[in-house]
Amino acid sequence: MEAILTLKNTTASLEKETYLSQIETLVKDNYNSATFPNKSFPRQDWEKLTEKGIMLSMIPKEFGGRDSHEELCDIIERISRHNLPLGMYTMIITALFVRNVTKYGSDELKNEVLPKFSNEALIGGFALTEPHCGSNLAKMTTTFEKTEKGYHLKGEKHWQAFSLTADWWLVAAKNIMDKKEFAYFIVQRNEGWKTVEEYKAIGLKAIDYGRSTIDAVIPEYRKLNVTSEKLLGAIDFLCASRLSMAAMATGFISRVYKEAKDRAQQRPMGNGKLSEVGYVKYKLKLIAANKTIAQALFTHLKTKNDFRADLLNNFFDAQAIKVLATDKMLESALNYQQLCGGEGYRYNAPSNNSAYALLDSRVYTIFDGTNDLLSQQITEYCIQEAKDKSVLDFLKEYDRTRQGLDLINIDLTVLNHNQTQEEKVMNGQIISRIFGLNCLAEATQMGNKKPFEYGDFRNAVLFLTADIKKTLSEIEILQNNCLSCM
Repeated sequence: MEAILTLKNTTASLEKETYLSQIETLVKDNYNSATFPNKSFPRQDWEKLTEKGIMLSMIPKEFGGRDSHEELCDIIERISRHNLPLGMYTMIITALFVRNVTKYGSDELKNEVLPKFSNEALIGGFALTEPHCGSNLAKMTTTFEKTEKGYHLKGEKHWQAFSLTADWWLVAAKNIMDKKEFAYFIVQRNEGWKTVEEYKAIGLKAIDYGRSTIDAVIPEYRKLNVTSEKLLGAIDFLCASRLSMAAMATGFISRVYKEAKDRAQQRPMGNGKLSEVGYVKYKLKLIAANKTIAQALFTHLKTKNDFRADLLNNFFDAQAIKVLATDKMLESALNYQQLCGGEGYRYNAPSNNSAYALLDSRVYTIFDGTNDLLSQQITEYCIQEAKDKSVLDFLKEYDRTRQGLDLINIDLTVLNHNQTQEEKVMNGQIISRIFGLNCLAEATQMGNKKPFEYGDFRNAVLFLTADIKKTLSEIEILQNNCLSCM
């Protein structure tokens, strides 16, 4: 308890900028992805970050925390600027584990867990997906059963971040007697979690992945107070993760733009520099636009969302942010690598960091729900919310898209045609871009606090408009192919 009080009186009470700066400085000086080994993040280094209070923003003040949504957003953004895998590492522990214990845990559970995470270098993981159910979470086979000794959990999970190293787990399971009832439990590794296979991922090396089995009996108070209806609890949890992509994208793309620009200005090309080549200028302008788009999404995350709230009401924001932010992360990394030429295909190249940037960002469009799947869900959400209106009429009135539509003059009646799965996917891609335009418009209304200049705003609008036109062309190709097959 003395250690907790000491922390509350020091790190927990620091002025915001001091608190954020000391974490960023530690990451920049010691864990910069350009120099830090591309391997699992050592526990002793996580301890150094814990001592700086890296987990405190999602912990209530009565448990030694700082209780700040905005600060957690800033922490993830600043860390991702220097080390994207470490940004993901931090997000999982804070927004996926600590957040849910704080929001949905019993008093007994919070008293057991939160003081430890305030002071100790602990790792909390989120166990949802399984080897045989993929994105169809309703088919999970991990079950729970209430017994005299508590809840008995039994099953198998995989692709869990920290599969080999997490101390605590948030585990999703279905009732063994009622397969439509889902519940969520907090389990310690030593209570029956066993990793049986380690996976070798091609990116995000700071985080270990694998396949694990669980056979544990845990106290009743470790069951989270989350709705058991359908998978709404899991959706709420995943919204936090997907919303956080705006923070990671902003930090990551800001770094990619700086490094790509520096590389182009330094690399000789004929009698001049690479940066003087016309198409290179276009590529740099594209990455700069992606940075501005990410900044607009990040501003929306901080001002229109709150990790501490019930996030089911932010489902649309979460899906659209995840799709758009991660598409732009990957696009930026690909163009950065292209500008670096052969050296960009080399680990630990002395002139650039693009190989790691590409490998680390590649998975973002795949995990946490593939972007194709989430794009389909965006469209289905709009269809549901439109009710007896057309989708386009709904978007013209919806506060998440209305201003975005005002920025473009394109015939988008195609959004009303959603008879097939592929139409829903492509229309969802368009809607995510309209949401991005809306966030850009919102950010320009912030006066002196807007995160970018007007020229950057116009550039970003042009590139998002080009995205929409490209998808419209793809839809036309799809429709023509379908006609030729009839």
